[in-house]
Formats: sequence, C-alpha cells, structure tokens
Amino acid sequence: MSNQNGKEARKIIIKRFDVVEGGHHGGAWKIAYADFVTAMMAFFLVMWLINATTEEQRKGIANFFNPMAVWKDMPPPMQNVLPAAPEPVSLETKPIALKPGKDQYGKPSQGASTQQKTDPAKAPSVHTAQIVVLHDNQIQPGEPPVAPASAKAEQEARVAAAKKIQTLVSNMPELADIRSQVSVTVGDDGLHIQIADSDHLPMFAMGQSSPDPHAVKLLKAIVPYLEKLPGKLSIAGYTDAAPYRPGQLSNWSLSSARAVAVRDLVVQSGFPDGRLKSVSGYADRNLFDPAQPLSPRNRRIVLVLSPDISQ
Repeated sequence: MSNQNGKEARKIIIKRFDVVEGGHHGGAWKIAYADFVTAMMAFFLVMWLINATTEEQRKGIANFFNPMAVWKDMPPPMQNVLPAAPEPVSLETKPIALKPGKDQYGKPSQGASTQQKTDPAKAPSVHTAQIVVLHDNQIQPGEPPVAPASAKAEQEARVAAAKKIQTLVSNMPELADIRSQVSVTVGDDGLHIQIADSDHLPMFAMGQSSPDPHAVKLLKAIVPYLEKLPGKLSIAGYTDAAPYRPGQLSNWSLSSARAVAVRDLVVQSGFPDGRLKSVSGYADRNLFDPAQPLSPRNRRIVLVLSPDISQ
C-alpha cells in the first residue's frame, strides 16, 4: 500500500492475550496460609515444651525424634520424657485436712532441710493433696472438711424463722384471708417470702404501685423476723403479661415501682437500709404460671434474705 507521496504506510500489529486469574474464593494462597498456620502451631508447641520441661527432659525429647542419636548418651526414658498419661494429684478420693507442720496423723512433718538432703532419684513419685486449715479449732487432723458452725447455725435460724412466719400468718385474724397468697420457703441461697395477688384480694390496686392495707399489715408483721436474721435482703417485683396500654405504667415501670414501695415500707418498719442488697423489677419475664400469663399469681413480690458472703 502506498500513500499519496509514494511511500508505503507502516503496518501496526496488535496482539491481545486473555489472562485468567483465580477467583476471590480460590487460589494457591490457601495452601500457603495453611502452611503458615501449621508452622505457627509447631512454633508455639516448641515454646511450650521449652518452658514446661527441664533440661534433661528436653534432651530426651530431642533424642527421641533424632534417629541418629547415640543411644549411650540418652538418659533413661522414664526420667526425662514426659509421661504418656497424667499422674493423679492424690491417691485419696476423700479430702483430708492437715494442720500446718503436721501430717495426716498429727505427727510433726519433716522440715525443708531434711527434704533437701533426700535423694531426688530415690524419692517416691506420689503426689498428695493437702488442705491447710487456718483455724485450728475448726477441724481435727484426718477429718474431712465440714461447713462452718456459723453457717449451719444461720441456716437453722432461717428455718425456725420461716416456721414462725407461717404460724404468724395462720394465726392473725386480719391475715387469714391472704394466707394462701403467702409462701415461705428456705433454700441454700436463703429465706424466700413470696406475696402474690389473687382475684378477690390483690396486694396492689390494678396499675398502682402503693400496697393495699392488708399487704402493709403483712409486711410490717414480717419485718421483725427478718431484722433478727443475718444476711442481705433482696426485693423483686413481678407483673402478669397484660399488654401495655397508653397512659398507664409499663410492666417494667410498674414492677420496679412496687418493689421500691415495698422497700420503703420495710425500711420504715425497722429493717436497716444498709442491709438491702437489691431492689429490682422484672416485669413479666419470670411468670409464676407460664400456662396462664394473665393469672393474678404472676403479680407478686418476692423477698429473699440471703447470707452475706462478704463476711
């Protein structure tokens, strides 16, 4: 081809190549990442072995994985290689309490200097669990640990108080109508007193936070028994599952307001405010009768006098 000047035009050749790349969810990077993770696991395993073993144990482990190791330089495997199965902490299945400086039979134990003179290779490989009793009068050597006498006495006092409260509610004429609405029980976590509503005699007016006169009499009669017992008092308010209506308190606000009202009444009746642990409202999140969400038994106040674990 020639142009107007008689010169040939330069030919331009364009080559195109289709490059196929790996997708975002595939490719060789996964293999590299897996190798990296494996290497890191091996590295941390080696670091743990270095920190958790002695020099002789490390030599034994190294010789175990080295087929060219000289067998005469290898220490006995039972003394330098970690055991395949962990040894029991104690040969006794029953805990034994020991006094400081004495063994389980009440005899003086050997001092630290005697232990240092003992040949470690000849010492028996038996581990024993020891419980050192700080209070000598609490337990005798060789006897299993028991609950403190004070805790047992407090539990007995709560049981006695629960029986007295039940008798009080049964014998007071003004509380005869609400006898079935009061539940008094004793558990490991303390004394429980539950005061629930009923169809004919509610403890609170519908949608109101102030307790009715019979609820006030009941709480004032119970407070003297709670005041004599040790521990912290928790007050919780609950409602039924009635839906919220505009212009009225929500179940959360109503349950909290009722718990606060009971707290004020309990403190005014003589219970120390410093012994209150919590005052909470739980709305309808823990129904007493889940099968009947609107049952009056779901509207209740629960008082729990629990042991003071801070002492």
